[in-house]
Amino acid sequence: MLNSIFKSGPVFALALSLLSASAVAAPSAAVAQEYYTVRQLLGEQFKSSERVSYVRVRPNGEQRARIERRLGRDLSKTDYTVYVAQTGERIDGYALFDDELGQHEPISFATFFDAQGKVTRVEVVAYREAYGDGVRAQRFRRQFVGKDAHSGFAPQSDIDAISGATISSRALCVGVQRAALVLDETVLRGRTVVATLSGR
Repeated sequence: MLNSIFKSGPVFALALSLLSASAVAAPSAAVAQEYYTVRQLLGEQFKSSERVSYVRVRPNGEQRARIERRLGRDLSKTDYTVYVAQTGERIDGYALFDDELGQHEPISFATFFDAQGKVTRVEVVAYREAYGDGVRAQRFRRQFVGKDAHSGFAPQSDIDAISGATISSRALCVGVQRAALVLDETVLRGRTVVATLSGR
């Protein structure tokens, strides 16, 4: 069961304050440049949707193995929060908020998908490095649009890295691919729900 976090307007409050703490890593010792909040991005991206709900999903053993094989690295988390935007019975899109380590600090980012699991938008939510924030540039982020779990995400061959931000570019490639794989394995192919979170 999906629980609504807003319906016909921004009725977020406590639910999003709790989810924000778990979906985006807490600021480190470095000064974080925070560009968006979870509430702001969800409301902006899904402003035409009647409601946005969310589930926490956990890849089972087989799903986890497939994700890690395709990603080429282990998953560091056991479960993920997937936001689902709907109008009536129609799925308008999905969103995952996550973090990926840059050179020294985690980069917080959001990946948005259409109902079929194709990337529609990528945003850097918070950046904590002293340099390399060129990954926020639209010309870099728009390269992910249209990709899905079956696409290539390799830096340089599939995604052109930003000069002076090679490590951050690589981090976003890994992070967005992971989001696409998690969505594909747990929601699009058959949901593996750990818990639903109350939006009231």
